Amino acid sequence: MKLKSILCVVFAATLLGSCSYDDGDLWDAVNGQEERISALEKWQKTVVEQLNSLQGILTATDYITDVEKVTKEDGTEGYKISFLHASPITLFYNKDGEVSGTNEESIGVDKGDDGKWYWTLGGEPLQVDGKTIYVNSGDAIKMETNQDGSTKLTIGDNSVTIPSYPVAHPVTGVTQSGNIVTITLNGGATVELPKYINWNGYLAAEYSKETAGEEIYPIVLPEGCIMRMLDTNPSNWAIQVTGSGNNTKLKVVYPATGEATVAFLLSDGETQTVIKTVTFKAATDPGIQWTTIEYTGAIITIPEGVSSIKVTGACSGGAPSFRDHIATPLKTASGVVNIDLSELVYSAAIPANAFYINLPALPEKDKNTSIETIILPKGTINIFNLAFKNCVALKSLTILSATTLGYNATAFEGCDALESIFVATDKVEAYKAGWSALADKIKPIPEAGE
Repeated sequence: MKLKSILCVVFAATLLGSCSYDDGDLWDAVNGQEERISALEKWQKTVVEQLNSLQGILTATDYITDVEKVTKEDGTEGYKISFLHASPITLFYNKDGEVSGTNEESIGVDKGDDGKWYWTLGGEPLQVDGKTIYVNSGDAIKMETNQDGSTKLTIGDNSVTIPSYPVAHPVTGVTQSGNIVTITLNGGATVELPKYINWNGYLAAEYSKETAGEEIYPIVLPEGCIMRMLDTNPSNWAIQVTGSGNNTKLKVVYPATGEATVAFLLSDGETQTVIKTVTFKAATDPGIQWTTIEYTGAIITIPEGVSSIKVTGACSGGAPSFRDHIATPLKTASGVVNIDLSELVYSAAIPANAFYINLPALPEKDKNTSIETIILPKGTINIFNLAFKNCVALKSLTILSATTLGYNATAFEGCDALESIFVATDKVEAYKAGWSALADKIKPIPEAGE
């Protein structure tokens, strides 16, 4: 800047032009000139800040995150606009919405028919050598005072002389509608910038319901935004999205139990779109639901579609009755998974071939593929040969007998899925010793809730 040169010229002119030397008058003149220069520097700094802010708004490629109204100490009001990635920009305006100073001193912007923004002075295009100066991102803007008191404005590589005290109040207002922020410039032109949408606040990662049935969740999206389900409905579930914006609703029909994960698209219909994955959980699995059948001395009947059977009553006919009346219906029924005989009064051995289908001539049918767990009667005294042969899905056997049982080495042939043989805690070591071939599967009966 050449402000100091101006100060020196003024000082010399004052000194040489004095017919009589007056030190007080001289310093008053110097101090007055310094104050005017300081005020001019401050003015220029403010104008440059506003022009930089205006340039930043017009060339912004970022999302707005917040708009805050601010007030300077002198009462000048404006807007602080924050961005997702870029630094905040502050734009000031006069309280009455008008630009102070004369029209020819006002620096602003306007948009051409080609959609490009250009700088203006007094409402006319700002030009250098007949070429319009356009608003470009990153152009350095500065002001300097010429020796004649005029102002040199430099924008990028372009310099032009303008009045001494130019003004720049870039905006008359900022409004928000939905996710669009509209900035109105002094010339009446408007700039629309998208406001960042934090989609995490609209759709939860997980929803649940304790009982089966329908649940409707209001999803209050910004105006104009939409939500769509990308996946088809999972088996046993009915999930649907209706409406848009703040009238969006998520309708879920929960089954009795189970879990489903579904992907949703959320979008403002323009530049912001995300895919969110949501998990829906029905009531906590209540565990095995037993169907109780009382043994009365005749062959038991297994209801169709039942997978967990508890047999009660008293079996006094010994091993034959157990095998023919109880074990055979259980092993031949389609889909029986869990068998509980703990409340069956029975004091004999688990007979040979009890749960073995025993069709060696038909290898493909010589296996039970459904039974996974069996709890034996408390009165069981032994396990005979081939008792559980080819129960290929059998994972666990629970023994409740007060004494340590004997067993035939062939009892578990073909039980390749067997993981656990549960016995009383104080008998674990005895069973491991007596059932050495199965020692790695001997475990204490789990406590309730385990």
